[in-house]
Amino acid sequence: MIAYIKGQLLSVYAHSLIVQTTGGVGYQIFVPESLLSSPVDSVIELHVHTHVREGEIALYGFSQVGEKQLFELLIKTSGVGPKLGMAILSHISAVQLIKVINQQDANALTAVPGIGKKTAAKLCLDMRDYLKKYPVTDLAAADISTESVAVPVSPRDELLSALV
Repeated sequence: MIAYIKGQLLSVYAHSLIVQTTGGVGYQIFVPESLLSSPVDSVIELHVHTHVREGEIALYGFSQVGEKQLFELLIKTSGVGPKLGMAILSHISAVQLIKVINQQDANALTAVPGIGKKTAAKLCLDMRDYLKKYPVTDLAAADISTESVAVPVSPRDELLSALV
């Protein structure tokens, strides 16, 4: 499994980068939109999630370990695959996503293409539980802890969670 890559940025595409390591191997790595503005020929370091499926191995890269951890929690959620997880992190920063989840603001997630109201509500509920169980570390804004925002749980929310 590939977990980290450091190398020269050879080219930038719509959703991915080609990074050449010192061994001369070029890897295509799908990244959030924020990394697509990296200058070609610069040295880039990425924390990588290796996703293996039938007949396909895909690499998803992030500038911080916390972003990678958040991505891995996103794709654990039913109905969210790597492409949708990357779309979420391309439209909402990792820090903002944690705030959205802690505040259970499903409407903010519906702004991401491919996420409807039902998926957003389910994502908020599932991710809140995941973030409590597996806290995300190493994000630039250390002041966002998953326990810093108290989320009141109403009987309606508990019922919705049980139904989902």
